[in-house]
Amino acid sequence: MEPKVLVTTASNKGNKCVVEILNRIFIKDSNAIAKEITQNVIIVETSLSPIETYGLIISAPPACAKKIFPINMILPLDTKLIICKVSECLTKLHISKFFVNCYVRSGNFDCKMLEIGIALKLKGLLSVDYKTPDKVVNLNIIKDTVYVSILNKDQEKVSVKSLG
Repeated sequence: MEPKVLVTTASNKGNKCVVEILNRIFIKDSNAIAKEITQNVIIVETSLSPIETYGLIISAPPACAKKIFPINMILPLDTKLIICKVSECLTKLHISKFFVNCYVRSGNFDCKMLEIGIALKLKGLLSVDYKTPDKVVNLNIIKDTVYVSILNKDQEKVSVKSLG
């Protein structure tokens, strides 16, 4: 099993959220594992696909969950590799507009290098658009690992709209 979803939680709600998330995932995968890998960040490992795992959680989101990111790629914290792999992935999506959100969940890293690097690599192919992007690249950095999620704008956010 591999990490398929990253969930951010309300402050000090990690343990409670792990139980609630597993209650959703166990519907389809009784062997799933969820663990808080750093404060307020949970990784879900399952045999299900990232989008199926995301769907199970977002369809009845735990109150403790703030954001849910299906994981498209897991990369080592290597600036050149991340810029290359994310740029390659975006060009295959046949989109014209994007932007990058980068979050350092634990560790010490300058996200601007990645945000600017990806934008420069795709200059002339895709444009950066914060208001109406076709896709948003979310980079969650935890120690020496980057969890990449490519979503529609605000798709990761848990809200009452998720229930509708």
